[in-house]
Amino acid sequence: MAQDRGDTTLLLDVQRLGVEYAAENGTVKAVNDVSFTLRRGEILGLAGESGSGKSTLAYAVARLLRPPAAITQGQALYYPRVDLDVARYTQKHKRQQVQEILPEAGMALDVLHASDRQLQYLRWNEIAVVFQSAMNALNPVMTIGDQILDVLHTHRPGMDKQARQARVDELLRLVGISTDRQHSYSHELSGGMRQRAIIAIALALNPELIILDEPTTALDVVVQREILTELLRLRKQLNFAVIFITHDLSLLLEVADSIAIMYAGRIVETGSRRDIYRHPRHPYSYGLLNAFPSLVGPKRKMYSIPGSPPDLRNIPSGCAFRTRCPLAFSTCAQHLPVLLPYQEEEQATVTATVACHLYNPAYREQAPALKEIEQAYASAEKQRRRS
Repeated sequence: MAQDRGDTTLLLDVQRLGVEYAAENGTVKAVNDVSFTLRRGEILGLAGESGSGKSTLAYAVARLLRPPAAITQGQALYYPRVDLDVARYTQKHKRQQVQEILPEAGMALDVLHASDRQLQYLRWNEIAVVFQSAMNALNPVMTIGDQILDVLHTHRPGMDKQARQARVDELLRLVGISTDRQHSYSHELSGGMRQRAIIAIALALNPELIILDEPTTALDVVVQREILTELLRLRKQLNFAVIFITHDLSLLLEVADSIAIMYAGRIVETGSRRDIYRHPRHPYSYGLLNAFPSLVGPKRKMYSIPGSPPDLRNIPSGCAFRTRCPLAFSTCAQHLPVLLPYQEEEQATVTATVACHLYNPAYREQAPALKEIEQAYASAEKQRRRS
């Protein structure tokens, strides 16, 4: 069903998404009632420990999940380009055909209920993915140039051979790879070069949204910096939106416009990177933020989050984080916290939200004294700012 956008900057509106995995010993509830929005040109970071549901959420949005995964509820409303540039489409995707596939300008397409024909158009034309582990994502028996050509041949069959080759050269230069390396196989490239090649393939059709799944995993810190710098430059140049998946919150504090913290399949806090860094509200966000060292200033004590993430086949009642939370109280075991908005600054462009009973006025009398919590945060914040 198509829905009116209203806001012309809105690209993706995910509403109450749920994903489960069927297993012999129980159902894994990987994503539970997740909602978020993404605007054009925005970088949204998804952070959390391994198994929190980050990749499942992103792959569900792109309809890339396969059995035993099943989408159990929700919508993923995607708003395609308003102007259909005839030059972008070829014999396979003529303007009339695209208009039959996509909703009217300003209307949304629910990716979770899209037809095969609609998905064929959306993937790579509108939504591209940079998969985790470039070595495994690249075809080992095809050169990187041929892999880019394969994308162009499949999605732009009307493009002549000379134009396709020119596009390959352009993409390689765009990501900082010498054009003579297009004849190389993946095993002949360094980790950083392989990652750049994957990014070039993702950019082949000028998508509006790129999903980055742990794009710097297994790379040394110098190459990580190069890749991140390259991604930011390309985003600024091409104005695509990004969903950046990582367990490393410190990376998102550098590159993301907004951040969503996930725990046990749910989003527990959202906000701008400034909000998350300066005033993490959820105890889990606070633990993640204090789990990595500062690279400037004197040494400071780091804090680890006690315990382990819960078994998603048997998630604890109430707040899933309560068994690891130093501030948990009786209500945390009885009621599931919902995301509530708060705004740190009057002129803040992003309204932050947190799913924690400590900030719910309905349970304020039962919760630990807010004054004590604020004092604890203030003390830790002072220590972090000194560093």
